Order: sequence, then C-alpha cells, then structure tokens
Amino acid sequence: MDLRTASERDVHGFIECYLEVWRSLRGILPDEYVDGQIERASGTAFKDGISSKMSDPDSITLVAEEGTETVGIAWENLREDGSAWLVFMGVSRGHRRRGVGRSLLTRFIEESRGRGSRKVSLDTDPRLVPAVELYLGMGFTSEGIVKNPYGLELIVYSKDIS
Repeated sequence: MDLRTASERDVHGFIECYLEVWRSLRGILPDEYVDGQIERASGTAFKDGISSKMSDPDSITLVAEEGTETVGIAWENLREDGSAWLVFMGVSRGHRRRGVGRSLLTRFIEESRGRGSRKVSLDTDPRLVPAVELYLGMGFTSEGIVKNPYGLELIVYSKDIS
C-alpha cells in the first residue's frame, strides 16, 4: 500500500473512493442521508472543492493506494486555534480491516503535529462501530454529541497530540 499526500492527479480516484465508501454505508446510516452525500459528491462543485483542498496549505488530504486503485482517503482542515479537524476518512469496502484506516489516521496525526496542531478532533456516527473502535484504540476520547445539519447525532472525539 502506498500512502501519500494527494495531488491534482488523484481527484478522480479520491472521489471514486469517497463514493464507494458512501455506497457501502447503505443499510447502516439512513438511506436519505447516504443518497444525499452520494448526490452531492457526484457534482462538479464537490470535484472543484476536493481539487481546491488538495492545493490548500491549510488542509491535509491523503490517499492510500494499492496498485492504481485509491482504497482509502482522508482530509482535514487546520484551524487557527492550533487544532486539526478530520473532515472525512474512509476505506473502500474490500480493503477494510487491513490497517488502511489506522495508517491514514496515523499519518494524519503526524502531519497535523508537524504543522503545529496540538489537538485532532472528528465526529462520527455511533453506528459506524469499526470507526469508533479505531478512534478509541488510537487514544481518542469522546467529548460529547453534536447534531449534524441532517439531524444525525454524532459523537465528537478528540486526541491531544502535543
């Protein structure tokens, strides 16, 4: 597996992986929510946004590849307060439970720390049990629950990386 910072040449594979991850969540998360994410990610605005993230110095965008296939992705925003927010991390269905997510999260933490971040935070749906187990296993702690714009209750996790 090759894990690296994404570049403009990765946009297509990044989006394909993102879509595959969302498709795999049908039946776990509400269909309306999943379908909305897939529809949003299928548009030009999403492609332009991902492309912009890949060139933004205040963002970390990572891809994990096996051969020519993008099998895992992550992106985050660095915040002015010294924290980093993991916006999205996902691994394609056929590559889960192989350490791809752990590798992405480890690299994400290292890069965030290297850019001066003292804390990494994220949120996730509690129904995504493997993700919750990964975060807890890597030392993240729950800081509470938030409701996203779609009405889903998400758990906020954080980790001090200073």
